[in-house]
Amino acid sequence: MFETVSFLQIVAVTSTAFITSTITSLIGAGGGTILLLVMLYMLPAPIVIPVHGFIQLISNTTRVSLMWRYMQWPLIFRFISLMPIGVYLGLQLYSHLEPKGIQLIIATAILLSLFMRSPKSLNETKVPKFSYYFVGLFVGFGNMIVGVLSPLLAAILRLEKLSKEQMVGTLGFFGFIGNILKIAGFSAIGFAFADYLILIIPACAATIFGSILGKLLLTKSSNQFFNRAFKATIALLSCKLIWDVVFG
Repeated sequence: MFETVSFLQIVAVTSTAFITSTITSLIGAGGGTILLLVMLYMLPAPIVIPVHGFIQLISNTTRVSLMWRYMQWPLIFRFISLMPIGVYLGLQLYSHLEPKGIQLIIATAILLSLFMRSPKSLNETKVPKFSYYFVGLFVGFGNMIVGVLSPLLAAILRLEKLSKEQMVGTLGFFGFIGNILKIAGFSAIGFAFADYLILIIPACAATIFGSILGKLLLTKSSNQFFNRAFKATIALLSCKLIWDVVFG
Protein backbone atom coordinates (compact mmCIF):
# COMPACT_ATOMS: atom_id res chain seq x y z
CA MET A 1 0.00 0.00 0.00
CA PHE A 2 1.47 3.34 -1.06
CA GLU A 3 0.21 6.56 0.50
CA THR A 4 1.20 10.03 -0.70
CA VAL A 5 2.82 12.07 2.07
CA SER A 6 2.16 15.82 2.20
CA PHE A 7 4.52 18.57 3.36
CA LEU A 8 2.26 19.24 6.37
CA GLN A 9 2.47 15.59 7.40
CA ILE A 10 6.26 15.68 7.15
CA VAL A 11 6.49 18.81 9.33
CA ALA A 12 4.04 17.45 11.90
CA VAL A 13 5.73 14.05 12.21
CA THR A 14 9.23 15.57 12.31
CA SER A 15 8.26 18.07 15.04
CA THR A 16 6.55 15.36 17.07
CA ALA A 17 9.56 13.05 16.65
CA PHE A 18 11.88 15.71 18.12
CA ILE A 19 9.64 16.39 21.13
CA THR A 20 8.88 12.74 21.86
CA SER A 21 12.51 11.66 21.52
CA THR A 22 13.44 14.27 24.10
CA ILE A 23 10.70 12.99 26.41
CA THR A 24 11.87 9.38 26.04
CA SER A 25 15.44 10.31 26.95
CA LEU A 26 14.12 12.03 30.06
CA ILE A 27 11.76 9.40 31.44
CA GLY A 28 12.90 6.21 29.68
CA ALA A 29 9.68 5.47 27.81
CA GLY A 30 6.55 7.04 26.39
CA GLY A 31 7.72 9.32 23.61
CA GLY A 32 7.36 6.64 20.96
CA THR A 33 3.79 6.05 22.11
CA ILE A 34 2.79 9.66 21.51
CA LEU A 35 4.53 9.66 18.12
CA LEU A 36 2.66 6.52 17.09
CA LEU A 37 -0.70 7.97 18.10
CA VAL A 38 -0.03 11.23 16.24
CA MET A 39 1.01 9.31 13.11
CA LEU A 40 -2.20 7.26 13.25
CA TYR A 41 -4.15 10.48 12.68
CA MET A 42 -2.24 11.11 9.46
CA LEU A 43 -1.58 7.77 7.78
CA PRO A 44 -3.23 4.33 7.58
CA ALA A 45 -2.27 2.00 10.43
CA PRO A 46 -0.57 -0.64 8.20
CA ILE A 47 1.85 2.07 7.03
CA VAL A 48 2.33 3.71 10.42
CA ILE A 49 3.64 0.65 12.27
CA PRO A 50 6.65 -0.10 10.00
CA VAL A 51 7.51 3.60 9.37
CA HIS A 52 7.23 4.36 13.09
CA GLY A 53 9.52 1.40 13.77
CA PHE A 54 12.18 2.82 11.47
CA ILE A 55 12.02 6.26 13.10
CA GLN A 56 12.19 4.72 16.56
CA LEU A 57 15.18 2.62 15.55
CA ILE A 58 17.21 5.79 14.92
CA SER A 59 15.97 7.31 18.19
CA ASN A 60 16.90 4.18 20.13
CA THR A 61 20.27 3.89 18.36
CA THR A 62 21.15 7.42 19.42
CA ARG A 63 20.05 6.77 22.99
CA VAL A 64 22.01 3.50 23.12
CA SER A 65 25.18 5.23 21.92
CA LEU A 66 24.77 7.93 24.57
CA MET A 67 23.94 5.54 27.43
CA TRP A 68 26.12 2.54 26.50
CA ARG A 69 27.92 2.27 29.84
CA TYR A 70 24.65 1.95 31.74
CA MET A 71 23.34 -1.14 29.87
CA GLN A 72 22.25 -4.15 31.92
CA TRP A 73 23.57 -6.87 29.61
CA PRO A 74 22.37 -10.00 31.48
CA LEU A 75 18.78 -8.74 31.18
CA ILE A 76 19.28 -7.72 27.54
CA PHE A 77 20.65 -11.11 26.44
CA ARG A 78 17.69 -12.94 28.01
CA PHE A 79 15.25 -10.46 26.49
CA ILE A 80 16.42 -10.86 22.89
CA SER A 81 16.80 -14.67 22.88
CA LEU A 82 13.23 -15.59 21.87
CA MET A 83 12.21 -12.28 20.31
CA PRO A 84 12.67 -13.42 16.67
CA ILE A 85 10.07 -16.15 17.22
CA GLY A 86 7.63 -13.55 18.55
CA VAL A 87 8.25 -11.32 15.52
CA TYR A 88 7.45 -14.19 13.15
CA LEU A 89 4.21 -15.03 14.98
CA GLY A 90 3.21 -11.35 15.10
CA LEU A 91 3.66 -10.99 11.34
CA GLN A 92 1.31 -13.90 10.75
CA LEU A 93 -1.46 -12.14 12.66
CA TYR A 94 -0.67 -8.70 11.21
CA SER A 95 -1.17 -9.92 7.65
CA HIS A 96 -4.77 -10.91 8.46
CA LEU A 97 -5.89 -7.71 10.20
CA GLU A 98 -7.87 -4.86 8.66
CA PRO A 99 -6.53 -1.27 9.10
CA LYS A 100 -9.30 -0.31 11.53
CA GLY A 101 -8.68 -3.45 13.52
CA ILE A 102 -4.99 -2.57 13.87
CA GLN A 103 -5.86 0.98 14.92
CA LEU A 104 -8.33 -0.27 17.55
CA ILE A 105 -5.83 -2.78 18.96
CA ILE A 106 -3.10 -0.14 19.22
CA ALA A 107 -5.27 2.48 20.90
CA THR A 108 -6.78 -0.02 23.35
CA ALA A 109 -3.41 -1.52 24.30
CA ILE A 110 -1.88 1.91 24.89
CA LEU A 111 -4.85 3.00 26.99
CA LEU A 112 -4.65 -0.14 29.12
CA SER A 113 -0.92 0.39 29.64
CA LEU A 114 -1.74 3.53 31.66
CA PHE A 115 -3.13 1.34 34.42
CA MET A 116 0.05 -0.67 34.81
CA ARG A 117 1.80 -0.10 38.11
CA SER A 118 4.91 -1.52 39.66
CA PRO A 119 4.33 -2.90 43.17
CA LYS A 120 4.77 -0.25 45.87
CA SER A 121 7.13 -2.36 47.91
CA LEU A 122 10.04 -3.05 45.56
CA ASN A 123 12.04 -4.65 48.35
CA GLU A 124 9.54 -7.50 48.54
CA THR A 125 9.30 -8.02 44.78
CA LYS A 126 11.81 -9.75 42.56
CA VAL A 127 11.52 -10.54 38.88
CA PRO A 128 12.71 -14.09 38.06
CA LYS A 129 15.55 -13.70 35.58
CA PHE A 130 14.19 -16.43 33.30
CA SER A 131 10.99 -14.39 32.83
CA TYR A 132 12.86 -12.01 30.50
CA TYR A 133 12.98 -14.78 27.89
CA PHE A 134 9.18 -14.81 27.76
CA VAL A 135 8.93 -11.02 27.98
CA GLY A 136 11.10 -10.80 24.86
CA LEU A 137 8.93 -13.37 23.07
CA PHE A 138 5.77 -11.43 23.92
CA VAL A 139 7.27 -8.07 22.99
CA GLY A 140 8.48 -9.45 19.65
CA PHE A 141 4.92 -10.55 18.90
CA GLY A 142 3.26 -7.39 20.20
CA ASN A 143 5.65 -5.05 18.41
CA MET A 144 4.31 -6.18 15.05
CA ILE A 145 0.70 -5.42 16.02
CA VAL A 146 0.75 -2.69 18.68
CA GLY A 147 3.97 -0.93 17.74
CA VAL A 148 4.94 0.29 21.22
CA LEU A 149 5.26 -1.75 24.41
CA SER A 150 7.67 0.51 26.32
CA PRO A 151 5.18 1.23 29.16
CA LEU A 152 5.03 -2.52 29.84
CA LEU A 153 8.80 -2.87 29.76
CA ALA A 154 9.26 0.20 31.96
CA ALA A 155 6.92 -1.27 34.59
CA ILE A 156 8.89 -4.53 34.61
CA LEU A 157 12.31 -2.87 34.71
CA ARG A 158 11.30 -0.68 37.66
CA LEU A 159 11.27 -3.86 39.73
CA GLU A 160 15.02 -4.17 39.12
CA LYS A 161 15.63 -0.95 41.09
CA LEU A 162 17.86 0.49 38.37
CA SER A 163 19.18 4.02 38.34
CA LYS A 164 17.52 6.52 36.00
CA GLU A 165 20.43 6.25 33.56
CA GLN A 166 20.39 2.43 33.63
CA MET A 167 16.64 2.44 33.04
CA VAL A 168 16.82 4.79 30.05
CA GLY A 169 19.79 2.97 28.53
CA THR A 170 18.43 -0.56 28.92
CA LEU A 171 14.98 0.41 27.65
CA GLY A 172 16.70 2.08 24.72
CA PHE A 173 18.47 -1.16 23.83
CA PHE A 174 15.24 -3.14 24.18
CA GLY A 175 13.69 -0.76 21.65
CA PHE A 176 16.81 -0.86 19.45
CA ILE A 177 16.81 -4.62 18.96
CA GLY A 178 13.01 -4.76 18.79
CA ASN A 179 12.87 -2.25 15.95
CA ILE A 180 15.69 -3.94 14.01
CA LEU A 181 13.69 -7.17 14.03
CA LYS A 182 10.49 -5.28 13.20
CA ILE A 183 12.07 -3.65 10.14
CA ALA A 184 13.53 -6.98 9.02
CA GLY A 185 10.13 -8.62 9.40
CA PHE A 186 8.22 -5.99 7.43
CA SER A 187 10.91 -5.96 4.75
CA ALA A 188 10.55 -9.73 4.44
CA ILE A 189 6.84 -9.41 3.64
CA GLY A 190 7.49 -6.70 1.04
CA PHE A 191 6.92 -3.36 2.78
CA ALA A 192 8.66 -0.66 0.71
CA PHE A 193 10.43 1.60 3.21
CA ALA A 194 12.04 3.51 0.32
CA ASP A 195 8.62 4.91 -0.64
CA TYR A 196 8.50 6.81 2.65
CA LEU A 197 12.07 8.10 2.96
CA ILE A 198 10.77 11.64 2.44
CA LEU A 199 8.98 11.23 5.78
CA ILE A 200 11.48 8.95 7.52
CA ILE A 201 14.72 10.92 6.97
CA PRO A 202 13.73 14.29 8.55
CA ALA A 203 11.92 12.51 11.40
CA CYS A 204 15.00 10.37 12.10
CA ALA A 205 17.22 13.47 12.15
CA ALA A 206 14.82 15.08 14.61
CA THR A 207 15.01 12.07 16.94
CA ILE A 208 18.81 12.32 17.06
CA PHE A 209 18.72 15.94 18.21
CA GLY A 210 15.87 15.17 20.61
CA SER A 211 17.81 12.30 22.19
CA ILE A 212 20.87 14.49 22.65
CA LEU A 213 18.80 17.24 24.27
CA GLY A 214 17.08 14.72 26.54
CA LYS A 215 20.44 13.28 27.64
CA LEU A 216 21.64 16.78 28.57
CA LEU A 217 18.49 17.40 30.63
CA LEU A 218 18.32 13.92 32.19
CA THR A 219 20.34 14.57 35.33
CA LYS A 220 18.75 17.98 35.90
CA SER A 221 15.06 17.15 35.59
CA SER A 222 12.22 15.81 37.67
CA ASN A 223 10.18 13.04 36.07
CA GLN A 224 6.92 13.86 37.85
CA PHE A 225 5.71 16.57 35.47
CA PHE A 226 6.67 14.63 32.33
CA ASN A 227 5.01 11.43 33.56
CA ARG A 228 1.73 13.22 34.27
CA ALA A 229 1.73 15.14 30.99
CA PHE A 230 2.58 11.98 29.07
CA LYS A 231 -0.23 9.96 30.61
CA ALA A 232 -2.81 12.70 30.04
CA THR A 233 -1.77 13.11 26.41
CA ILE A 234 -1.83 9.47 25.40
CA ALA A 235 -5.10 8.90 27.29
CA LEU A 236 -6.83 11.61 25.24
CA LEU A 237 -5.30 10.48 21.94
CA SER A 238 -6.14 6.82 22.57
CA CYS A 239 -9.75 7.57 23.50
CA LYS A 240 -10.15 9.71 20.38
CA LEU A 241 -8.81 6.93 18.15
CA ILE A 242 -11.12 4.35 19.70
CA TRP A 243 -14.07 6.72 19.27
CA ASP A 244 -13.20 7.26 15.60
CA VAL A 245 -13.00 3.52 14.91
CA VAL A 246 -16.19 2.60 16.76
CA PHE A 247 -18.40 5.59 15.91
CA GLY A 248 -16.60 7.22 12.97
